[in-house]
Amino acid sequence: MKLIISTLIIFLSLGTRANYFEFFGTHVSTSGIGNQANLNPHDPANNYYIPAQMAFSNTFNLSTSINSAVTDFEPISGIVVKNDSFQDPALDEEVGSVSTDYQKYYSGSIHLSLPLARKLGSIALSLSAPVGSLIETNSGNAFLPEYIMYRSRYRRTTAVLNYARAFGDSWAFSLGTQIGFQAAATADTNVSIQSDYGSYGSMKSKVKPSLGLVFSTIYRPSDSFQAYFSYQQEMKNNLEANAFGKVSISTTTDYLLDLNITSMIFYDPHIFRIGTGSQFGMVKLYTLLEYQMWGNYKTPLMKVAKRGGGIQPSSDYEVLKVDDIFVPKIGMGLVLTDSIELDLGLAYKPSPIDGDFSGSGNSIDSDSTIVSGAALYKIKIFDLPLQLGGSLQYHMLKDKTVTKTAGLENGNAGNKIGAPGYKIGGSVLVGSLGLTMNY
Repeated sequence: MKLIISTLIIFLSLGTRANYFEFFGTHVSTSGIGNQANLNPHDPANNYYIPAQMAFSNTFNLSTSINSAVTDFEPISGIVVKNDSFQDPALDEEVGSVSTDYQKYYSGSIHLSLPLARKLGSIALSLSAPVGSLIETNSGNAFLPEYIMYRSRYRRTTAVLNYARAFGDSWAFSLGTQIGFQAAATADTNVSIQSDYGSYGSMKSKVKPSLGLVFSTIYRPSDSFQAYFSYQQEMKNNLEANAFGKVSISTTTDYLLDLNITSMIFYDPHIFRIGTGSQFGMVKLYTLLEYQMWGNYKTPLMKVAKRGGGIQPSSDYEVLKVDDIFVPKIGMGLVLTDSIELDLGLAYKPSPIDGDFSGSGNSIDSDSTIVSGAALYKIKIFDLPLQLGGSLQYHMLKDKTVTKTAGLENGNAGNKIGAPGYKIGGSVLVGSLGLTMNY
């Protein structure tokens, strides 16, 4: 029986998370200006933010980068880690520490755009994936404090495909999709104890693609100005597994479990973007305002619902409230020479999680201020234009103090998990090295 439950848990972990591009930018040329599109129509890294811009390029464009993200959150210690809401009341309450030392993340990305014949427009593709794998997952502890937006939310493969077409010299539109997955599994097992035949079981699963709409339009009357709008549809993955098990002891058969296991292990919100880019001599200025709709977000924790048998369902006391958020971004580029450009960016991302985290549950998050910078260098090798670059981002989480209210999660007298309280805060440091080629 442990085998069947373990198999289902592993299966449920094979999903996707919200994408790396949303968190840390698509390339050194966009992350350095605060995670937004730049003025260069030959930079395919803009495909995620404003794919319509690709319609103004008549060259094959390729960019690639290698990235690393390191978290440094406030330590959490001296809190209740076990109580009577989730264990036998005869056991003592336990006080201890919670690890906030999350694993470093390494990823690679590639973007390309290709003009079609006879001015039929362009197609563009953006991919991001963890180094050495397709997906890295960790739903976190079911009871202890978890930075749910950072544990593993961006550690997955992302794919965005767009078609862009210009109408006249100044306008262009695009239509495309973000690609995700939906999955389901059913397992049936019979465990034999003291009988004449061995244990056996069967399992079937189904994985199918899930598509989210991407649309954009841009007004670009000259190389020194652009204004754009883009929309990215919500993407979510509600994985579901059913487990049915029997135990045979001699000639008697009992139903041990009949469970439904669910988890929303990734979620990308609806995102609306309105942005501009302008150049005044050696100075480039960028602005972007994002509106993100988080109304359907759920935490990635697994929830077990009992349909029969003797195994008990999840004890879920957390009531999570989410808000839609505005994310403002500004950026600046300084063109020092024909070959060298320095970029700076600033963004503020409020947490979509509403509340002071004083009640039941320990899914935590905080507002973040993002400071970024990049250095870009243009060269030619055998008449092939190349741009090399490096960027850094520093995400500063707003400090918060959590003070747990009195009483157990189930309403009885006692202390909640996380009591008496703890501090939220810390930082995320992101570094990238990248290359862009135009042919």
